[in-house]
Amino acid sequence: MKLSKSFLTKALPGAIYYYGQVAYDAVNDDLWSKIDQLRDVNVALDSRSVDAGDLFFALKGAKVDGHDFIADVLAQGACGALIANDRIASHLLNLDESLTANKLFIVVENTEAALLTMARTRRDELTIPVVGVTGSVGKTTTKEMLGAILHEAGIPAFVSFKNYNTVLGVSYNLLRIHESAQVAVIEMGINGVGEMQQLADIVQPSLAVITNIGHAHVGHLGGSLHGVAHEKRLIFSRFKADGVGVIHGDQELLTEVHYNHPVAKFGLKTKNQVQARKVRVELDEHNQPQTHFVLKWYGEKASVILKNNHPGSVANALAAATVAYFLKAPFAAIVRALTNYVSFENRFEPKKLKDNKGHLLSDCYNANPENMKAALVAFAQLPAKGSKVLILGEMFELGDRQDYWHRQVSRELAKVSDLGVLITVGSRAQLYAKMLPRSVKVHTADNWQQALDAFNKHVDGEDALVLVKGGRSLCLENMIKEVVE
Repeated sequence: MKLSKSFLTKALPGAIYYYGQVAYDAVNDDLWSKIDQLRDVNVALDSRSVDAGDLFFALKGAKVDGHDFIADVLAQGACGALIANDRIASHLLNLDESLTANKLFIVVENTEAALLTMARTRRDELTIPVVGVTGSVGKTTTKEMLGAILHEAGIPAFVSFKNYNTVLGVSYNLLRIHESAQVAVIEMGINGVGEMQQLADIVQPSLAVITNIGHAHVGHLGGSLHGVAHEKRLIFSRFKADGVGVIHGDQELLTEVHYNHPVAKFGLKTKNQVQARKVRVELDEHNQPQTHFVLKWYGEKASVILKNNHPGSVANALAAATVAYFLKAPFAAIVRALTNYVSFENRFEPKKLKDNKGHLLSDCYNANPENMKAALVAFAQLPAKGSKVLILGEMFELGDRQDYWHRQVSRELAKVSDLGVLITVGSRAQLYAKMLPRSVKVHTADNWQQALDAFNKHVDGEDALVLVKGGRSLCLENMIKEVVE
């Protein structure tokens, strides 16, 4: 974010400025000469991850107030902070002057509202394509694959940070878009009705993709897939005349709708502009699974090999490739980027177990019926010399059919023919065991600590293959940290 008089006075017309502990009026030329020295700054919302030169936004959360950490971030090298006017006396003027010297403080009535206003102002400045990415599953992977394609194609791009996809997260990302970027890719996630419209109003994507429609957060999005689809499609609501939507062409919830703008489709069916044909899973020379398919892309085609066997990866690759077409990425760069792409943290991520016990697949980013089924299909295909172990967490936010969907997962589990151990985490997760044969050892746990105890009890040999799948609220990544190298 470039701090300038024109930007700040437009975004925050009523702000008060302090340089050190001296207050300045917004018309003071001396103030702006000092601010000009800061040039570009990065935005920080989390006091634990502030880098030197960052501008810290002191947000008031439900449990934590960022104002309480202003002294800490200044000591870490922050160039200043955005603070609320009712915190000046208690959280600025009482600080040691050695901490506040040569630091900028922007004082506003409400820091969260100021963040959103600054993000909208930054968006209004942008003349580059802004890509919005949403969907029930696969948002982050699609975003990262698209980022890899743009990098391979030599197109300077800003790709949104991790899974910062809420209203605050997308605002944070918009303010971090660097001046050299020729494309911005922003992930947009929702939990409730009305949130996508708010996100679209801030991001105003010129190009947007819906990866798919599934049961994630269905309990808060109208209680049905139609409700989920309606909310997701609002990502297109702020399109201008040249806006293009990209959708999963194999899903009728997305295709049997009238759009007021051009739509490009991806999927396995031949009606799509971008397709995957001849999809198959093979093992490489290291006995690791790979997914092979032929990518058909606007009259061109080539063989692609993905470095895992997760079914969702193919759809994510197609979504990213379709968006890349409208960003003028060369087809050869798309093929290279997808072939070289390596999945990232907690998305079917392989790890080695301690004491040579075998390998673990960490897929504990989220859990819903669609991605649970995809993970189990992939796990069933994998060979294991030792015991196969599943640690599965309860699924949440599924509305009044939660028990039904947990029983449906049980049907998929029954297809994992070589399963040795099932450890369930959470009360409804016990329904996963309903259709399993008696040969499978089943252990129930209420939390990750109990799951760890069950793991230590049942995984005591060599060459085990373990899949851990669950939502973030269960904190299963804490258990994983205890058992992997």
